[in-house]
Amino acid sequence: MVTNSTDLLKAPSVDDLLRVAKEDLSRSHLNSAEKALEQAILLNNQVAEAFHLLGMDYSKKGKFKKAILAFEKALSLDPFHTDAAIALSSLYNDTGRYQDGADIFLKTKKRLERTMPGFDPRINIDLAAKHAELGALYLRYERFTEAYQEFAKAYHLQPESTEACIQMAKCLAKTGDKDGAIHSLQKALLKEPKNVEARIQLGIVLHSQQKLQEAYKEWQDALALDPGNKSAQMYLSMYEYEPPVATNQSLKEMPRRFS
Repeated sequence: MVTNSTDLLKAPSVDDLLRVAKEDLSRSHLNSAEKALEQAILLNNQVAEAFHLLGMDYSKKGKFKKAILAFEKALSLDPFHTDAAIALSSLYNDTGRYQDGADIFLKTKKRLERTMPGFDPRINIDLAAKHAELGALYLRYERFTEAYQEFAKAYHLQPESTEACIQMAKCLAKTGDKDGAIHSLQKALLKEPKNVEARIQLGIVLHSQQKLQEAYKEWQDALALDPGNKSAQMYLSMYEYEPPVATNQSLKEMPRRFS
C-alpha cells in the first residue's frame, strides 16, 4: 500500500492536541502542554475543554490570574462544564473572592440539578467537597450556623462521609447543642470505629458535659489507635492537673501519667 506523502505531513487536529496536552499535564510537562493548548486554540477558539486544560496548566504554574481567565472563558463557551466551574470556584476562594466562589458553585449546582436528575456518584462527590469547603470557610469566621448547613449538605450528598459528621459536630458544639454534637460523632464512629479524630472530638464534648470517665475512655481509645497522636496525649495529660470531681471519684484511681 502506497502512503500519500501529504498524509504524513497532515497537521494535528484540535482533538490530537488536547490529547497530547492531557498527557503532558498528567506528567507535569507544563510548558509543552501549554504550547499544545495554545496551538489548539489557534485552530479553534470555541472549544471549552481547551481553555479548561489551559486553566489547569496555569494553576499548576501558580499563574492564578491567567488560570481564572481561562476557566471563565471555558464556562462562557460551555456553562455546563462542571470541572471548569469547580476549578474556578476553588480559585476564587483561594484568591479571596469568596462570594464569587460561592456564586459560581451554586449556579453550576442548579444547572446540574435541572439537566442531570438522579444520583451521579462522581458529581455528588464533587459537590459535597465544595459544600465542605464553604463550610470550612464559614467555620473559620465563626459563623457556626452557616457552617453547619454547608457540612449538612455535604453529608446529604455523601452520607458515607465521616468527616462531614465530625465537622457538623464541631458546629453543633459551638452553638451549644452538645447532645446533637455527641449524636453526630457517634454516627461517625458507627461508620468508622477507628476514626481517631472522631474519638478525640467526642471526648472534648463529653468533657464539657462533665462526663469525665467517658471522655477519658474516648481519648484513651484514640491514643491506642494512634500512639503518637499529640492531641490525645494532650487531653489525657490534663488529668495530671485537673482536680478530682466529687461525682466522679473513680477518676482518682486512674493513672496520672500516660506515654
